[in-house]
Amino acid sequence: MPFSGGFSMATQSQTQEGLMVSKTSSRKELGDFQTPQELAVKCTQVLATIQCGTRRILEPTCGEGSFMLAAASVLEPSIDMIGVEIQPIHANIARRHLSCSTAKDIKWRVEVGDIFRHDLRKLQWKIDGPLLVLGNPPWVTLSDLGAMDSIQIPNRTNLRSLRGIEALTGESNFDVTEYIWMRLLTELREEEPTIALLCKTSVARRVLTLAAHLDLPVAKSFLWRINAKKSFGVAVDACLFAVQLNGTSHNYECQVFDSLDTNYPTSTMGLIDGALVADINAHTASRQYNGSSPVEWRQGVKHDLADVMELRADEGGKLHNALGEVVEVEADRVYPLLKGSDVNTGRSPKRYVIVTQRSLTDEIKSLQYTAPKLWDYLQTHAERFAARKSSIYRNRAAFSMFGIGPYTFAPWKVAVSGLHKTPRFQIIGPSKGSPILFDDTSYFLPCKTAPEAAILLSAMTNEATTLLLKSLLFADAKRPVTKKLLQRIDLAAVLHHNRADIEKEARAVLNKIGQHLQATAITQAVDQLLQQWDEAPDAPSLFDVVDDAVDLAAHEPISVY
Repeated sequence: MPFSGGFSMATQSQTQEGLMVSKTSSRKELGDFQTPQELAVKCTQVLATIQCGTRRILEPTCGEGSFMLAAASVLEPSIDMIGVEIQPIHANIARRHLSCSTAKDIKWRVEVGDIFRHDLRKLQWKIDGPLLVLGNPPWVTLSDLGAMDSIQIPNRTNLRSLRGIEALTGESNFDVTEYIWMRLLTELREEEPTIALLCKTSVARRVLTLAAHLDLPVAKSFLWRINAKKSFGVAVDACLFAVQLNGTSHNYECQVFDSLDTNYPTSTMGLIDGALVADINAHTASRQYNGSSPVEWRQGVKHDLADVMELRADEGGKLHNALGEVVEVEADRVYPLLKGSDVNTGRSPKRYVIVTQRSLTDEIKSLQYTAPKLWDYLQTHAERFAARKSSIYRNRAAFSMFGIGPYTFAPWKVAVSGLHKTPRFQIIGPSKGSPILFDDTSYFLPCKTAPEAAILLSAMTNEATTLLLKSLLFADAKRPVTKKLLQRIDLAAVLHHNRADIEKEARAVLNKIGQHLQATAITQAVDQLLQQWDEAPDAPSLFDVVDDAVDLAAHEPISVY
């Protein structure tokens, strides 16, 4: 299935809605989803402010030529424009539009060609001068193309030739836009162009990171957020991302603007010590706390079968699953559960979760003797368990769970949802004497006592930690908060440098939950924590356990570098 310049957004919309895309889907094959001319003009006007004297314009995957038309109306005359479009129908429409709308002194042509195989270094320009590449390439991944039976899949040999793009991204299924970006940046680097494309913000971040890893000569970069819902009808975090190349520069800081109408950047993202940060200024002010957490953040339980494993109680106290069945299992195998949205809003648990294991080494078959009701219930739904799709269950015993260990059953916890743009940390205590569990969209610190939890909560909500999180967290990522992010917070440093404020706040937290302690008791608890961390920073705690080499983070949605 070929693409054109306007195809990208529609594909994103369709794949998000889970619709089947096939070779016979004529609307998409014909690329009836063009960049709105108003948006193309606005983008070109903004780009004119960062590059003066543009003489040459290249629009890859140009579709019906929206950006070429915009350039012709916005930029100075006497420019040379080339569009590359794989679909002859779209190429002809673009030619017709340009013939009717461009001044005679503007040179242009639209070539029918595949941007994946087009040699951009051999384009025949009629004039010299600064080059601006702009457009809206496809917003699909390699697996999307495979699902669409697309004939336009980049040659994997070419991908690997980019010095191991898969290794650098950590993915083999990256966005096609990333590949187009890297082709433009590497093949046109001698031209020292400005390259500006509409893309997902996550793609822009990965491109900037890749450019740094590949040591590309980036002089400046800019990111303007756009309203993709308004322009294309899809709920995607998107932007106009622009990169200027210069043969002697290696500047991997990017100014971020809230919209195309904003004159001043709201932040500057960039690479520090090889890692991308969201706000360089905030990171500079808080980098003393960017290190390694002295305690390990844990992820909630993972079972991938909510219809069977998660329960609700009726008014009479009977438990029901989502299939409408009354569930009667051993009480000591059922725990109160908080989903990520519950954690974020501070709600009390309304659900329960069945636990088939208390550690990853538990022999599940023993349930037929230790919990026969649960064993019978599991057997009833054995086919559903066997159909779980995640590879994490491969070669594992039937009915296995993950995110299970002594830490799961800690009486007190400090928890945060991984899915919300603004992290809200909560102190979670037992419910009717039972520890509260979380699903795998949340992360938590297991605590032995309420004072320990109050201290850690106060450290996580301290201004120093908040500033560090602001510098590291990309709110538009699929999972803004990850274990990797949380592990970067040096709680020992936060506690050392902000002790008085944290102790005061911890006491207030305890008062709020009805546990009143004298200030001296809080001070003693802080002393114990710091002594434990200082004397044995790598020693296992009561709740540490080896997760049998299973890394749940590897099964999370990808966020950012």
